[in-house]
Amino acid sequence: MNNPSFLYGRITFLLTFKVAFLLLLTSCKKSGSDSKIEEPYVAKNETVIVFPLDAIEDIEPVDQNSGSGEPKSSGSSREQLKKVTVQSEIVSLGDVDAMMTISEELPSSYQKEKRIISTSSNRASSSGGITAAGTATDLAPGTTYRVVLYTADASGNQVTYVGQAEGKVGTAAISIPANRNTKYRWYAYTNNNTSPIPAFNQATGTVPVDPTGNNPSTRKDFAYATGIITTNNIKDGQNLINGIVLARKTSRIIVEVNSRGLFAPITHANVKFKDNSGVVSGNFRLSDATLQNISTAIATKNVYVHHNAAYQVPLDVDTVLDENTKRRYTFYTPTDGATSRSLVVSIDTLKITSQRLADADGSIGYVERHFYGKTFEFPTFVAMPGKSYFVSIRLVESAITIGATKWARSNTWRDANGKLTPAGLWQYKMRYDNPLYRTTAGVPTTDYFTSDVYSIGSTGKNLCELMYPEGTWDLPTVAQVNELRNLTSKNIGVEGSNWYMYIIPTTTAEGYPGHPHGNLIFTPVGYKLSSSANTMDFYPNSAFWYTSTKGYWRTKTPGTFATLSYSTNQAMILQNQTMSSARLASVRCVRK
Repeated sequence: MNNPSFLYGRITFLLTFKVAFLLLLTSCKKSGSDSKIEEPYVAKNETVIVFPLDAIEDIEPVDQNSGSGEPKSSGSSREQLKKVTVQSEIVSLGDVDAMMTISEELPSSYQKEKRIISTSSNRASSSGGITAAGTATDLAPGTTYRVVLYTADASGNQVTYVGQAEGKVGTAAISIPANRNTKYRWYAYTNNNTSPIPAFNQATGTVPVDPTGNNPSTRKDFAYATGIITTNNIKDGQNLINGIVLARKTSRIIVEVNSRGLFAPITHANVKFKDNSGVVSGNFRLSDATLQNISTAIATKNVYVHHNAAYQVPLDVDTVLDENTKRRYTFYTPTDGATSRSLVVSIDTLKITSQRLADADGSIGYVERHFYGKTFEFPTFVAMPGKSYFVSIRLVESAITIGATKWARSNTWRDANGKLTPAGLWQYKMRYDNPLYRTTAGVPTTDYFTSDVYSIGSTGKNLCELMYPEGTWDLPTVAQVNELRNLTSKNIGVEGSNWYMYIIPTTTAEGYPGHPHGNLIFTPVGYKLSSSANTMDFYPNSAFWYTSTKGYWRTKTPGTFATLSYSTNQAMILQNQTMSSARLASVRCVRK
């Protein structure tokens, strides 16, 4: 029983068993340490995180230091998007025409003073952080915003919902209780208005965003930021996130309605977006900054800006030469930044007030003109988050088509009492209609033109070419006058001891309420040898009213005039006649 070999084997077995047991125990402990289980978050409220909001970014930032892996607090894309401009030819809308442009180049009056900003992700564990340089606009006092707080894992991903709070810019910053030595993911957002902001939906992780007009209390100019903070170890201390700059996640669309080409101020225009018009509603998901549940059915959202809420561009700003000829309407829409849609701007009722000269004595009066149901469409448009787009709608007087030529509805006049153009030239405009003057004194001298109209100033352009929008109109050629001369459907109209020629177009032109009628009218007012001389060949209300009264219109060929005479012979009503180019005569433009 005292065999040494037996004892040795027994001892060896016991030692081996103990070593194996210890190894197994050590292995189990190590395995448990490697697979650490996330413990439920317990709010101890030992400290607070303070969120003072600062501004909204106006441009996409560029990283100054790309060496850090921390997310930017602005939450904005690094991608630099090329500015685009799309311009249409003249689009006919029936009783009014339009030239439309959409561009990322904003008018000079929008280049407000901005400040250079530098945002950072604040981290208690590091004194550094990345910065992003850009320009920003300060949030106005009273603007509401909301902050949502989650715990974060080692990679910065949100884990457990902690809470949310609403605040106002200019008052005490939002302060949310938190634990010490804990990593958090925070989100901040605003609609950039003064109304209560929609609460974060914890179940879906989203907040609703709708398209709106620029009402200070109801607009939804949605902007957003996110970042990470690790709280310090100071009990009852503060963790301040300095200078939070939000990135705009909507597209801003500025619509300018410009009536200068109608030669009349805008007196009423409500601009709106309807269903399937390129603006959308949706739900913005905070975790990945994406737009979900996108809908183009937005009619119930009442996306419009009333005439009185529009911005009236003042005189001498952005080439405004006549009051109330440019009005701007600002809208905001969420967007996914990828889907191409037709952008359709609607004006249900447009009213302008045109100057009209009285037949009796040429005294100045005014007439309100109405245009209904106008839509202005850009077929392909991709709205990018954070971008501003300027939509210019330049309204143009519609023409009357006779044969192959589009004729202006009325004569041209020089606005001798108006502001000069930036080039120091007179403005040339069209009359609302064609007055049948009862006296020679009633015809303004501004309605007669001499040979200097063929090349005005140093422009090398004639007065029709300079008429706004520049390059739209031109003086008629001799061939275009001959086209009217050869027409066999010319008519002579008589009112008392006065007459005029009218042509009813085969292609119907719309008339009232935007125009007095849809006919092409020429009323004869003779000519002058100088601006101060008596009027020749114009005898209204006299015994010679039909035999001696004639009309003269300049053509593109100096010295050749379109001459209008009272006649029952179609070939004699309108003819081209050679006379001294120095004579002052009427001008009727045609479309280029």
